[in-house]
Amino acid sequence: MFIVGLTGGIASGKSFVIKYLKKLKIPTHESDKVVRLLYQNPSEEFINYLNKEGFGNFITKKQINKKKIRDEVFKNKNKRKKLEKFLHKRVEKERNRFIKKNREKNIVFIDIPLLFEKKLEKEFDFVCSVMATLKEREKRALKRPGMNNSMFRLIVKNQVKDRIRKLKSNYIINTSATKTKTCLQVDNIIYDILNKEK
Repeated sequence: MFIVGLTGGIASGKSFVIKYLKKLKIPTHESDKVVRLLYQNPSEEFINYLNKEGFGNFITKKQINKKKIRDEVFKNKNKRKKLEKFLHKRVEKERNRFIKKNREKNIVFIDIPLLFEKKLEKEFDFVCSVMATLKEREKRALKRPGMNNSMFRLIVKNQVKDRIRKLKSNYIINTSATKTKTCLQVDNIIYDILNKEK
């Protein structure tokens, strides 16, 4: 089985690539989905952690205000690192379970937004980065609820630069062009990987 790490900065087009992989019936694990479900249906451990780290004001009857927590952690680097570490452990556990479940497959994709930031590239046979121009990414990001220019810039600033992504990736998917061209790039990457010797 080939395990491919999929990554990309905010609004790079990763969600579209993931949808296409699923359409191709290729098992894909989404780190963001694990985190989203944890916020929607928080465990006692997560609630206790948030209370302990000073996020108690953002919790009402087990309902967590994710946007307020995001705004808070981007102002406080130490809090952000601690929260990322907690979430990473949960995601890692689910990721390992996913790999074990799909071990008979030829290829699986693991979507990790902070793959390079967390220095996880050695865990994969190949790393594929989804990229688009900063202008295009900003245009996409600003369509999201609760997003503004300053928050977008702050998120970009805290993510790995595209030139580093290019150097560290085995493959690049450029989503700045048409959706058809993006799908064609994905097809070519899958074909190339499946025809390599492990």
